[in-house]
Amino acid sequence: MKGGLLVVVAVAASLAGCQTFRGLSEERRTRNIESGHAWISDQILPAEINVAGSWKSRDWGDVFLSQTDRAVKGHVGGYPVDGAVSGRKAYLLASQGGRYYYSIVLEMPSPNLLIGYYSRSIPYMSSNRRDIRLDRTGP
Repeated sequence: MKGGLLVVVAVAASLAGCQTFRGLSEERRTRNIESGHAWISDQILPAEINVAGSWKSRDWGDVFLSQTDRAVKGHVGGYPVDGAVSGRKAYLLASQGGRYYYSIVLEMPSPNLLIGYYSRSIPYMSSNRRDIRLDRTGP
């Protein structure tokens, strides 16, 4: 009987630990989403470029972006993206599983080229950035 009671107590303790872990995980996800939204909201200039179209990245694969006014939606490789154009730059957040994984900043030096950087940090941090290049493949 004593051994059975220990098993029940151990199972109950582990389930309580799972609930605590889920709570922390949910809190981190919420902070991630809020930080991403705040970063995009900070980009307030009128759009001076239009990034809509089909693009190709050597590292990310196929990219499709649509733009309505300043708002951008689409996908970069296998990641859905949301963001905004502010001035001559596009600011994107790549998501998966309900959280943001990459922040991306792009500039358009010519109508068929987007270049910039991406970071695993949300919001974007230049300290751990990597280059990204997108070549237009279609409208």
